[in-house]
Amino acid sequence: MDIRFSGRNLAVTEGMKQHLQEKLAGLEKYAPRLVESHVILKKEKYLFIAEITLSAKNFRAYGEGRSKDNIFVSMDQAYLRIEKQLKKFREKLKDHHKHGSEESNKKIRIEAPGQVSNPPRSR
Repeated sequence: MDIRFSGRNLAVTEGMKQHLQEKLAGLEKYAPRLVESHVILKKEKYLFIAEITLSAKNFRAYGEGRSKDNIFVSMDQAYLRIEKQLKKFREKLKDHHKHGSEESNKKIRIEAPGQVSNPPRSR
C-alpha cells in the first residue's frame, strides 16, 4: 500500500510516519487489496488535526481525529474511525447464508406410514 504524508503548518517527523505506517499495515487484514492512503496532519491554532483517506478497489474510507494535547492522539482517533468503517464494510461483504449445502436445498419431510403429504382440497 502506498502511503502519502502531508503536513500543514506542521513538520511531519519520522516518528509520526513510523507510527502510522505500523498502524495502517494492520488494516490489511480487513481489506487485503488496499491501494493507497493519504494522511494529512494539520495544526490550527491550539488544535491538532489528523485526516486519513484510505482507497481500496471498491471502497473509500475517511477518518478524522482532533486533539488539543498531541498529534499522536488525533492520529489514533482517525485510525480508529477508519478501522470501524473497514470492519463494517467487511461485514456487509460476508454472505451469512449457506448456499450449496444439501440440507438447505432439500426439504425433508418425515411422514408416518399411510399419511398423504398433500391431501386434495375440496371446494
